Amino acid sequence: MPDAVLLHGMLADRRVWRGVVPQLDHLTRHLVELPGHGDAPDWDGGAYQDQALGLLDAQAQGPIHLIGHSFGATVALRFAVEHPEKLASLTLIEPVFFHAARRTDQAAFAQYAETGAPVIDAIRAGETHKAAEMFLGAWGAPGMWEALPDKARDAIAGQMHLIDVSAPSLIDDTGNIWPRLDRITCPVLYVQGANSPPVIAAIAHGLEQQMKVDATLTIEGAGHMIPLTHGEELGRAIAQFTA
Repeated sequence: MPDAVLLHGMLADRRVWRGVVPQLDHLTRHLVELPGHGDAPDWDGGAYQDQALGLLDAQAQGPIHLIGHSFGATVALRFAVEHPEKLASLTLIEPVFFHAARRTDQAAFAQYAETGAPVIDAIRAGETHKAAEMFLGAWGAPGMWEALPDKARDAIAGQMHLIDVSAPSLIDDTGNIWPRLDRITCPVLYVQGANSPPVIAAIAHGLEQQMKVDATLTIEGAGHMIPLTHGEELGRAIAQFTA
């Protein structure tokens, strides 16, 4: 069984960890992919987070160091509250668990909701390329959409419905994570970018009210896509935390 399991965010795949993994040579690593991403099965039409949790659970027999980014970090949180005994540590890289902000910082949540609503509207209107451009403009690396070739843009546009179907788990906490956060007993590292959307800091503050966070790292110059843009620095921090 792997010593460490890494789970990426939406619209990415295992390749996002390329800069991180070389720093974790003291661990055996397994890179799990979300439904509809990379080599993972397609979304099965059910609760998206439930299916993602099942894919993670199949690779995480424990005790493991669990590392998640973005949506993957919310799946890691869900795993942690359901199987706290299987974790040696938990690293959360900007979990997009908007429910935490909704519960503790209404202004930050409202700002997120105002910018996120047009993306969902475009997805539901079938304007998936427009939705993808807006989504990556908010959450991707700077200039990411503009730099992509047409084939890659088409592929991302084809995944945008997954942003819509996964939203209830992030906003409404359909996985019932929030009231169970105090079940997490392993060491927790929280990582965020200094240039990330304001709701990320609100999520961090909300989580800190509900669970023990042992260490927090803010990476200067980074936005949301920390594993992609600051992979080596992130990897070193995780290596130190899991040593």
